[in-house]
Amino acid sequence: MTDPRIVLVHGSMDSSASFRATAALLDGCTVLTYDRRGYGSALCEGTPDLPGHVDDLLKVLDGTPSVVAGHSLGGVIALAAAVREPGLVRAALVYEPPMPWQPWWPGPSLPSRRDAPDEEARRAAEGFLRRHLGERWDRLPPDRREGFLRSAPAWAAELWSAAHDPAPFEPGQVTVPVVVAYGTATDDRHARSAKELAERIPDARLETVEAGDHTAHRRRPAEFAGLVRRAVERSEHGR
Repeated sequence: MTDPRIVLVHGSMDSSASFRATAALLDGCTVLTYDRRGYGSALCEGTPDLPGHVDDLLKVLDGTPSVVAGHSLGGVIALAAAVREPGLVRAALVYEPPMPWQPWWPGPSLPSRRDAPDEEARRAAEGFLRRHLGERWDRLPPDRREGFLRSAPAWAAELWSAAHDPAPFEPGQVTVPVVVAYGTATDDRHARSAKELAERIPDARLETVEAGDHTAHRRRPAEFAGLVRRAVERSEHGR
């Protein structure tokens, strides 16, 4: 029997490096990570909208059915890929996927348009990071802050797309087994989105990470790896 193949998809203002600890705990599996366009090693490869990121994930899958695990917006990309090509996504783990297309989602203040100038995107992204990180943002060294802000155009383009374009998927159209998870210490919007998706996706199971927040993939890699393994189990044995 071949090792399970897992593709990890990072969220906004992040990179594949955030999965290093998780990937190291997935022994016995073939684990693939990649930097989405506009981030990390793909910083200069453009800033696609959300459907463009789904295209990229399908290229990474390269015709090989895999378990896809996505953190935050990476989970949205994973579910959209599962709807578009269900034969390639054996099962999915989605951790705190946002739902900016929903009227109740209190999203960040975004630039005025998808292709806003870089400076406008940087200002909006810095406001988002200050709200998300609080005082930790001011304590970051200047090079770390600049590292985040270099990805501001990608952040702005994909979040603008998620908020203003048609919904990237309909939960009822997701036919693959899904593990939807959130941390018990996360904010209300991410908890609500996880619960709603778990209720509306036909073959979904809701899991929690005790005392975990939105950065559980970084801060609690053992628990996050456990969620990935549960998605692998679901791909092989169903519920």
